[in-house]
Amino acid sequence: MRDSTDDQRTPSILGVSEIVLSVADLPVMRKFYVEVLGFPVLREISMETETAVPGGEPTISFLKLQDCDTPLGRHLHPQMLVLIDYQRHVYARERFTGHEVGKSTLNHLAFEISPEDYGWYSDRLSELGVGLHFSDFPDLSARAIFFNDPEGNVLELICHHTG
Repeated sequence: MRDSTDDQRTPSILGVSEIVLSVADLPVMRKFYVEVLGFPVLREISMETETAVPGGEPTISFLKLQDCDTPLGRHLHPQMLVLIDYQRHVYARERFTGHEVGKSTLNHLAFEISPEDYGWYSDRLSELGVGLHFSDFPDLSARAIFFNDPEGNVLELICHHTG
């Protein structure tokens, strides 16, 4: 529950957390961004189902753009370019639908918010009738709110979270 002081300020976005691209050939795209632009691979996960497969062929690659001095950045979540195999990754296929991958490679945009503002954004978006989906990322010490903008772009508001 928000108190009256919450209504007197508007939270701000701390920065771009991730740019996520839907890709058809993850190994080729990863190689390009690593070798041509020099983005190091932070980690990769194989998730063709809701359970990660240790040692499986990656369905998502997290590439580091730069460190940032934000709550997420101070807890091992730098600014990232994320490449997601839209044909194999469970969440790209089933949960988060934005643009058709034949028309746009954008999967979603993630903006970092302050942990203290998570409830404010959740309440505000709900009050506006925006459909929300919530996700926890314990391995990143983060939690997020996903929703679509009026033209179907998937947006994510993500913050540091230790719970």
